[in-house]
Amino acid sequence: MSLSRFLFSSVVFVSFSSAAFAQISIPTPALSKTEVQAIIKETLINEPEIIMQALEKLRAKKAEDSKKDALVGIEKNKDLLTKNIDSPSIGPADADITLVEFYDYHCGYCKHFLPVITEYMKEDKKIRVVFKELPILSEDSVTAARAAIAVNRIAKAKFFEFHTALMTEKGKFDEPRLLEIAKKIGIDSNKLKAEMAKPEITAILDGNRKLADELGIRGTPAIILGNNLIPGAMDITELKKQVAEARAKK
Repeated sequence: MSLSRFLFSSVVFVSFSSAAFAQISIPTPALSKTEVQAIIKETLINEPEIIMQALEKLRAKKAEDSKKDALVGIEKNKDLLTKNIDSPSIGPADADITLVEFYDYHCGYCKHFLPVITEYMKEDKKIRVVFKELPILSEDSVTAARAAIAVNRIAKAKFFEFHTALMTEKGKFDEPRLLEIAKKIGIDSNKLKAEMAKPEITAILDGNRKLADELGIRGTPAIILGNNLIPGAMDITELKKQVAEARAKK
């Protein structure tokens, strides 16, 4: 957005905000449109903090609206988030809390979050983690996601090992490299390649994208705990806090 359009939008917004009118005394009889605009312009020049106050209020409202929309989406799609058999998962079936992570294998923050999850699951034996591939950063992110889903479909017990290998991998994910990584953990290359090409995997990825859109997810990682959507990675202290809060609300 250009500076002129930004200022124009701000003026229009402020002209209807209580913050602006708190600073303006409109005499009677009513002023003309031109006179009102002149008063607003003078007020903004003399007290520019009004713009920041109005924009901050707008940001807060948008954040609150997004939180409410996410809550509705989470409730509506609870089974898709936590019980979808197409989504890889680790942890006990009788877990009392489920963490859902939307991620991309090229996402640096997702890579940093993996050791946090791994460490936390050693301490907490009643948490389950569901993985939702959301390849949004590059074309070979899609290739990596297809490989991960394929591994989960043909050898569920090998998924997390493969997932960890991809998260610690640097560079591009072309098919030969993915097949090589899979072979090292005991996955047949020909079987994996055939599975990766199946349309069912395309359908799973499309479903993940649709679900992310409905929840308002715009980046990775995006983490769902209970009814909370948490954008971005966490350290283990914050993760423990979020899990405790989610358990307390059950």
